[in-house]
Amino acid sequence: MFIFSAAAIAVNLLLSMVVYLFSLQKNFITYMISLIMITVTSMLCLSWICAKFCGGMKGCIGKYEPKLSFSDNALLVVFGFGSCMTVNLIVSILVALFPFMGGANSDISDRTDSYSIMLMILAAAVSPALCEETAFRGFAMGSLADFGQGFAVVLSSLVFGMMHGNLSGILFAFSVGLVLACIRKTAGSLVPSALVHFLNNAFSVWMSAFSKSMNEEVYAEIILLFYVVMLLMTLVSGIIIYKRKWGLFEFSDNGCTLSTGEKVKLVLKSPFWWVFAVLAFIIGIAA
Repeated sequence: MFIFSAAAIAVNLLLSMVVYLFSLQKNFITYMISLIMITVTSMLCLSWICAKFCGGMKGCIGKYEPKLSFSDNALLVVFGFGSCMTVNLIVSILVALFPFMGGANSDISDRTDSYSIMLMILAAAVSPALCEETAFRGFAMGSLADFGQGFAVVLSSLVFGMMHGNLSGILFAFSVGLVLACIRKTAGSLVPSALVHFLNNAFSVWMSAFSKSMNEEVYAEIILLFYVVMLLMTLVSGIIIYKRKWGLFEFSDNGCTLSTGEKVKLVLKSPFWWVFAVLAFIIGIAA
C-alpha cells in the first residue's frame, strides 16, 4: 500500500512535469490524452503491479464480496452522489470563510463546445472513476483489509485525499473518499463507487462549462436549487439505507487484534509513507 502511494504520487508528479516541460497543455487534444495517460499509469498500472505482491488484484478486490441487488446498488449511488454534492457545498462554504484553504479549481479548459466537454469528461471523469477506484477502493482497501475495515477505509481515503493538492482539495477528496469506501465496503463491488466517482467528476466538468455561458444570477439560483435537491436526496436515501440495516458506517475488525495506536505506529514506521507525505506536501504547496 505505502509503496504504491509513494510510487503513484512520484509518477504523477514526474509525468505532470513532462507535460508542462514539453508544453503539451497548449494543444487541447494532446493535453486530454496526457491527463488520461497520467491517470492510467500512476493509478491503474502501478496498483496492478503492486497488487502482485499482495496475492494479485483479484485477491485484494475479492476481500469484499458483492452482496446487494441492482436496485440496492442504485440506491447507494443516489446516496453517494448526493453526499458528494453535500460535501462540495460544505467545502465551498469553508473556502469562502477561510480563503487560506485555497479554492478547488476543477477547470481543465475554457472550451464549452460539446466535443471538448466530452473529451474533458473522458479525461477528468471516466478515467479517474475507473483507475482511481481500482487503485484505492480496490487494491488499497483490499491490501489493508486484514487490519480491519475501519482502518482500511480511513487510511485509503486519507491517501486518496492527500493526492489532491491544496487544503480544500484534500478535505473534499478525503471526505468523498470515505463515502466511496463505505459504499464499496457495503456493496462488495467497485461498480457503485465508480459510478458515484464518475457522476461527481462529470458534473463538475459540465457545471464548469455551463457556468461560462450563463448569467451569474441565474446560475447562482440554479446552483442553490440544485443543492437543496441534493440535500433532500441525500437525507431520504440515507434514511432508507439506515432502515434497511446494511451497516453502511459499521466496520468489522476482520479478526485483527492490533489496537488503533499499534496500527498507526506501523504506518509511521514505513519509509514509503514519509516519501509519499513529503511529495504530497510538495504538490500541495505547488497547487
